[in-house]
Amino acid sequence: MSDSEKVFKPNKILMNRFLKSIFLNKLHPDLDLHIPAAATPHFALLVSTFHPERLHCQIEGGFLHGSYNVGQKVVFSDGTAWLVRFPRVGNVCDEYGDEKVAMEVEALSLIREKTTIPVPQIKGWGLAASNPLDLGPFIIMDFIEGVSLNSLLKDPDAELDTRLMKEDISDNDIEFIYRQFANFLLQLFKLDFDRIGSLPSPKTKFPVSIRPMTFKAHDIMQTGGVNTFGDRSKGFSTATDYFQYVVGQDWEQLLHQPNSIAGEWDARAKYASFSVLKSLIPDYIDMEYDRGPFKLICDDLGLANMIVKSKEDLTIIGMVDLEWSYIGPAQLFGSAPWWLLQDRLTNWDTSLDKESPEIVARFFKYLEIFKRVLEEEEEEKCQATKRKSSRTSCSGIEKWQQQKEEFYETEGMETFVTQKLTQLTQYEEDFEKAKAHKADMDNREMTRGNFMDTLLSWMKMLA
Repeated sequence: MSDSEKVFKPNKILMNRFLKSIFLNKLHPDLDLHIPAAATPHFALLVSTFHPERLHCQIEGGFLHGSYNVGQKVVFSDGTAWLVRFPRVGNVCDEYGDEKVAMEVEALSLIREKTTIPVPQIKGWGLAASNPLDLGPFIIMDFIEGVSLNSLLKDPDAELDTRLMKEDISDNDIEFIYRQFANFLLQLFKLDFDRIGSLPSPKTKFPVSIRPMTFKAHDIMQTGGVNTFGDRSKGFSTATDYFQYVVGQDWEQLLHQPNSIAGEWDARAKYASFSVLKSLIPDYIDMEYDRGPFKLICDDLGLANMIVKSKEDLTIIGMVDLEWSYIGPAQLFGSAPWWLLQDRLTNWDTSLDKESPEIVARFFKYLEIFKRVLEEEEEEKCQATKRKSSRTSCSGIEKWQQQKEEFYETEGMETFVTQKLTQLTQYEEDFEKAKAHKADMDNREMTRGNFMDTLLSWMKMLA
C-alpha cells in the first residue's frame, strides 16, 4: 500500500455527516416531522417476504439509533415482532458494510448453536445489492422485548453525553450483572479456533478475507481516513504477530492522520508511548497461548449490548449487536474487560479530565469484583481450562515510565514532531474551508449535489 492510499482526507468528517443525512433522508424524506422513518409500504412488503407464511407486518415506533446501526421494529399480524437493522451510513465504511453484516450473522449463528447465551435468532439477511430499497445490507432478527441495560446504567443528568455508569448503582446489582456476563464469557471461551482471522462463513458463504475487519481497523479508516488493514490475504500464525500488527496500526494512524495530535506536547507523549509499547510486546505475551487455541473476539461487546427484563429485574434476556467479531488471541479475550464502567477508559484523558482519578479508582474497584465473580463461576462449573485474567504490576508501570523518557529529545522524535505540527496546521486550514462550504449548503447558497461534488473533487486532489 502506497503512502497516498493511507493519507487522511481532511473533509472526511464532513463527508460522513453528509452521507448520514442522505441515508436517513432515503428512509424518510420528511425527517423534521419525526415520523417513523421506515413507515413505507415498500419496507413492510420487503420484511414480509422473509416470514415463512408471508404475513403482513407494520412499523411500530420510531428508529432505534445505535453507533453503527439503525434499527426498526416491525410487528406481524400474529403479534410476532422482528427487528430490521441496517449499517449506519457515515459511521460504517460503504465498502465494508456487506462484510460487517455477514460476520455478525456468522457470530450470532455460532453463539446460538454452541452456547446458551440469549442471542436473537436470525430471520433473514441480505447484501446491499439484494436490497431493493437501496438502503444497503441488512439483518432481520427476533425483537427482544425488554429494557436496554445501557439506559438503566448511564446517568441521564451527566454533563457529558457518555455511557459512563452512574455512581448510585449498588454493588449487589453490579455483582448480579457481572456474574451473568462472566457466565457468558466462560461459555465463549470454550470455543476454540486454530487460526487468527475472520470468522468462517458457513451460513452466509461470504467470501471474507483472512485478515479480520476489527473495530479498531475500521474505526481508524472511517473516522481517521487511514487504511491500516495491510494485506488482508495474509493471516497471523501467533498472538505475537497479531499484537505487533495492532501496535503497527496505531503507528500508521499517528503518522498519516494529520489531526492525530492535539499539539506539540501531545505529539511527544504519543511518540514516546507508542515507541515503548512496541518494544514491550514480547514481555507481555503469554507463550502458553501464543500459537493457540484462539478465541472468538467481539470487540464492541459490553454492558450496552445487554437487554434485561425490567428496571426491577436485571436478569439478562438478550445479548445483541455482535458486530466486529473475529478470531483472535486468547490473551486478548482474557484481558481486563474495558466495559466494567460501561464506557471505555480510553475515552477519558487522565491528564486533562478532572474526573479521571475517580473514574480510574472505580474501574479498579469493579475489576476486583469482576475477578472474584469470574473465579467463583469457574469453580462452580469445574472447568479444567480457566479464562486467564490480565494482570498489571507496579514494576511494569515503572518500566513503562522509565523507557518513555529514553525516547524524548531524540532525533527521531524531533523529526516526527515537526512533521506532525505542519500537518496539523494544514488540516485546520482545510477543515475551516470545508466547514464554510457546509455552511453555504445549510444556507441554501450551495446545493447538496454541488457540496458533494466539491468535497469529492477536493479529496481527490489531496489523495
